[in-house]
Amino acid sequence: MEGEVRPLLLDPPCSPMFILPWDPLRAKKSGLLILFSVALERLAYFAVVMNLFLYLNKGQPEIQSWEPLEALTAVFVIHGVSCICSPIGGWLSDSLIGRYWAVILGSLVYIIGYCLLTALSINGLTSMGCDWKSENDSLVTNTKFHWLILGNESHPCSVHVYVILVLIGFGVGFLRANIPPFGAEQVRAGGDNAVRQFFNAYYWCVNIGGLIGIGVLAYVEQNVENGFFISYLIATTALCASLIIFCAGKGFYIVHRPGNSVIINVFRILGEATYNTCKKQDSVQGSPMFRRQSQQPVALVALTGSSWVDRAKVSHGGSFHDTTVEDVKSFCKTLVFIFVLLPYWLVYFQMSTSFQAQGLHMNLHLNGSFTPDFEIPAAWLTLCDEAFVLFLIPFLNFVIYPIMDKNNITTAPLCRIVVGMLISLLAIIVAAVVEHFRLEDWNQGNSIDQIISSTSYNASAMSILYQIPQYCLIGTAEVFAGVAGLEYAYTTAPRSFQGIVLGLYSAIEGLGAFLGVLLVQITRSLQLGWIRSEIHFNQGHLDYFFYLLAVIQSAVVVVSGLVIWEQPRRDAHLEETLGASALHSEYYQAIGNSSTPAPPVT
Repeated sequence: MEGEVRPLLLDPPCSPMFILPWDPLRAKKSGLLILFSVALERLAYFAVVMNLFLYLNKGQPEIQSWEPLEALTAVFVIHGVSCICSPIGGWLSDSLIGRYWAVILGSLVYIIGYCLLTALSINGLTSMGCDWKSENDSLVTNTKFHWLILGNESHPCSVHVYVILVLIGFGVGFLRANIPPFGAEQVRAGGDNAVRQFFNAYYWCVNIGGLIGIGVLAYVEQNVENGFFISYLIATTALCASLIIFCAGKGFYIVHRPGNSVIINVFRILGEATYNTCKKQDSVQGSPMFRRQSQQPVALVALTGSSWVDRAKVSHGGSFHDTTVEDVKSFCKTLVFIFVLLPYWLVYFQMSTSFQAQGLHMNLHLNGSFTPDFEIPAAWLTLCDEAFVLFLIPFLNFVIYPIMDKNNITTAPLCRIVVGMLISLLAIIVAAVVEHFRLEDWNQGNSIDQIISSTSYNASAMSILYQIPQYCLIGTAEVFAGVAGLEYAYTTAPRSFQGIVLGLYSAIEGLGAFLGVLLVQITRSLQLGWIRSEIHFNQGHLDYFFYLLAVIQSAVVVVSGLVIWEQPRRDAHLEETLGASALHSEYYQAIGNSSTPAPPVT
């Protein structure tokens, strides 16, 4: 028909853009392409981020190095920018450009950042005013940006480096907010089990990429001549291949159009609900829909157990459709859940901070091995986390979960999240116990001096292999809480909010890392002496800091367990509420089919 936006009939089957969304073959092809793209992107990400501090701090012999604090700040820039850009990328995809094009945009900016970083590693940005081998960077010294970030000290190409890191953080944020929900959309027609399998596979591919990026490319960076250039070149190539593979699947993808600006609607609904609550209005009489249908007053019983947000509904005297208000309520509940996971991420990011600090002060030598001079890189123990994730995800997905489903044993995301929190609590307690015995061993005089990256560490003679259990427990917790958290955020978020919710979920992950830094600063400001400088590190009590994290995690586990315990009661109450809302539906149907006012519903 003329003016028709979308035809009632699809184009002929030869058009790949109109394959039916419930086609299992289409879902499998699109899912595999997305997952392969994710693995390559994570490979590129970990190849750069895991050794970025070393690259800036040590660099190459002929290059002026950055101070440790400035190099650490540069690493935080990537995490910070990605945290900020994740919800922005989610909002942009939900409201303006859609998830597919948001992924394309993020990938292009991501690739530009990697190309510039690769060129920087061989001093290839001299035409842009960056002489990486120069001892004085006059361009940086005279810029306001440099003064705000680094103060008055001069560092090689600092402006260029920060611009590159911002570009990379922008791309990372956009992809983390949009790739998971876009992939889940391809298999959602297959039911909850298909969605669960996708998020398990997604996490598996993330860790495959991390395993290669950390285990192979990070090793190349430290042990091969021009290793950083070679590794960055491989990473950039992998990132380009990731984008090409993602675009190759366009003919198989289900691509939803963006909706209206949901954020504006959220504030409008909350504002109207607040206004109506102050007026004590909870009746259909004030509804604009009712005023258009009838001029006679109607006595209508209010729903029992309704919240103040419900007063923005048409059925409660507001001007917004009931389903729209319910979407906002669901969005707010999902946000609360996301913040509840904050202590879990606080524990998780100890792998790259306090766990490594602990490992650097333990014996890195493999005593009794065929290569007595070989030292275990402290960062390599994170591969225990990767290995456990890679093993447990397929084992749970194809063995344990199917057995539980057949026996009607719940595998709901909330239950798995609490299990993951309990395991992460156990991991941080194990880390505290290991630290306690490490300090005892050092205090008894069993200490050694070891050189790591030209830096001397006074360490305990206790082997670093004692850290393996805590890393393995963190990996196990990630399989439960990490995967289930992503699944829960996606499945509970309304369709129009999924991009923003997944973006906020990614932002909370980064916020967990910054919260850890904040706790460290608080302990220092209180002069507790738990975490001290390198010279006096063994005179501190890192184990007390671990116990503090355990207390925080324990409180969250208890609260979460109580919430899940009360869930059946809330479900029963919801059924009663829905039964009452059926009266409203009958009433609206009556006034819609009759020109005369319908009698009030009692």
